[in-house]
Amino acid sequence: MESQNHYYGHSAAFALYLGLPAPRHVRGLVQHGWTAVSPLGTHFRDFPRIGAADGPADRRLLVWSHRSRAWDPTSADRASVPIGAPWLYLCSALGTLDARSAPGDGSHEGAAGGTGTVAGPHGTVILPVHGIATQRLEGDHRAVAREWARTEGPSTVCLYHVEARDPAVVRAYVDAGHTCVTLGERTDPAFLGRLHTLLTGAGRVVSNRLSTPVVYAAALGIDTAVHGDGMALEGEDPQALARVRTLWPEMHDDSVPLADRRAVAADELGLASLREPDELVRLLGWDRALRVGPWWQHWVSAPASRAVTT
Repeated sequence: MESQNHYYGHSAAFALYLGLPAPRHVRGLVQHGWTAVSPLGTHFRDFPRIGAADGPADRRLLVWSHRSRAWDPTSADRASVPIGAPWLYLCSALGTLDARSAPGDGSHEGAAGGTGTVAGPHGTVILPVHGIATQRLEGDHRAVAREWARTEGPSTVCLYHVEARDPAVVRAYVDAGHTCVTLGERTDPAFLGRLHTLLTGAGRVVSNRLSTPVVYAAALGIDTAVHGDGMALEGEDPQALARVRTLWPEMHDDSVPLADRRAVAADELGLASLREPDELVRLLGWDRALRVGPWWQHWVSAPASRAVTT
């Protein structure tokens, strides 16, 4: 129904899991990233009637989890249905959801220990926090790049397309000895598949903030770490980072067993809420015959509604 349902290749992941040749428009809204606060406010605020008591009965707010520490669904002002993250459906379809069922102890050697310099089974992938078109990232990329080179060794740094287009940002990481890659724009249906290739090929995944890729990696039993200057997003509450560290201490402490971090990630991504194919098809509204209505909502009425509420 709305374009955000297709962000990062999420609808394509559903289609792959269901054995469909292509995704369809979803009858409702799908959470499109991990969030440290309620997804109802961060992802669905432009459509306040969906999920409301007097809202359309055939549209749903499809969230990843009702077990996330970020929010309490029972006190929310709108109803939502947990279905699990699209990432989990992609991993299930590709056979990687349980591939690392016996994770290691999470031990890691830094640059002094001579880690590999290429992303792979024993390499490190770093995904720095990124800005978006409407919210710039402010911070010293050179400083954090040098710090990661010292602690992690030369690594593969995956930049969001916004930062990847900034030569100064790219140069900051290259000059520190890292290799830069990017996954493309979030509207690319292959985005999640590229991220899957990147993360499952890594021995360790690092960021300067707890973020979606870190949670994804931890859920698969891949070693993770959160360290380095978290920088600042334009207009951000200065206490936001402190709140995240308080709510998810396991994800910020290298001494915590990886199995514990994996359990946290499973709750955040909604592993317990994964649906069987028949039920997922019904919840997405893909059990209905193809009609012009979803096309109209996607291209006309949803953008108009967004314009009215913003």
